[in-house]
Amino acid sequence: MQLTGGTLAIGFLGTSVSAQDDDPIEAETEIMFDGLTEGWVGVEPEEIADDENPTLILTEGDSYEITFENMDGAEHNIEIVDEDDEVVDEYETDTNSEEGETETLEIDEVTDEMAEYVCRPHEETMRGEIDVQ
Repeated sequence: MQLTGGTLAIGFLGTSVSAQDDDPIEAETEIMFDGLTEGWVGVEPEEIADDENPTLILTEGDSYEITFENMDGAEHNIEIVDEDDEVVDEYETDTNSEEGETETLEIDEVTDEMAEYVCRPHEETMRGEIDVQ
């Protein structure tokens, strides 16, 4: 796992991320999100553009890169959590409160434990489902 300096982007080496249907988005597509206190907002690809907290369909065993851009200067991070709201395999970033700054989280391997992505400081509004297939 690597962290780099909130838009949430998921570029991946595997097969799928999707919000609108059950079909995975093609491999090597980059997913972009804006991080706002009101919720994660999809930027790219077109299938999630302007969607708030879209469900991400990920393929078990694949690798993904998740990046978010802080759009409001509030404190944000991203965590991948299980059904008990516990962080999976230390997949979390530090908090970031600098508007315009980004954080990147590399997921080495998607597992069926992964249930949601969440911003801990705003867990009531910035939370989306992960559907592992």
